[in-house]
Amino acid sequence: MKWVVWLLLLLNVVLLAYFRLGMQHHVEPVAGHEAINPDRIKIVTPEELAQLPKKEQPPPPESTPPPAPMAATPAAFCYEWGSFAAADATRARAALDKLGLKATAKQQTPQEAIRYWVYIPSRKSMEEAQAKVDEIKALGIEESYIVQDPKWRYAISLGVFKDAALATKFVDEMHNRGVKSAIKGQRNPEGGLTGFTIDSITPDQAEEIGKLKPDFPGSELKQVDCQKGGA
Repeated sequence: MKWVVWLLLLLNVVLLAYFRLGMQHHVEPVAGHEAINPDRIKIVTPEELAQLPKKEQPPPPESTPPPAPMAATPAAFCYEWGSFAAADATRARAALDKLGLKATAKQQTPQEAIRYWVYIPSRKSMEEAQAKVDEIKALGIEESYIVQDPKWRYAISLGVFKDAALATKFVDEMHNRGVKSAIKGQRNPEGGLTGFTIDSITPDQAEEIGKLKPDFPGSELKQVDCQKGGA
């Protein structure tokens, strides 16, 4: 009976060896775990590593330039220019049209048209009037104009006021500064006066209107409240 036991034991050993050998021949290596060829492995020194070609880095993305600042729009204001007698109002309107400015005319009643004029009485000639202007300019008074109106030809205008008290005060100031011939007078143009309200103009445009003052002695350009449409 013993030989039967040993025979079975030997048979089990043979079968176990057979199955193990068959499994080793059919097992495929897992991807990434293939056998490494040791003869192809080379240890690189730091010096050799530094000499290896560098992989070029992609250029950094171009930054988007900031948007160009928008040009500032010049501020616009409303102005009132006046006041003019009938003939001068027509010329003033034409001057505004030439500058490309739209204006609204406002007719003033005879009472509203009353102005208090500070002036030097008419000289005998243009030369004498110009000499007087040069004289008062030497005293530091720049605002003066020789009037060409036939009734007041060669008079020298120093200022026009709506308020009589302001005109009187200005006369006193002129006397104190050496212009002893300055006087105050009241002017009531026949048919009233016309003033112009000019909306949305820039300071440069207002300066262009100011340059017209020698052609319109006694006219005044002032900034007004646009919401109220002038005063």
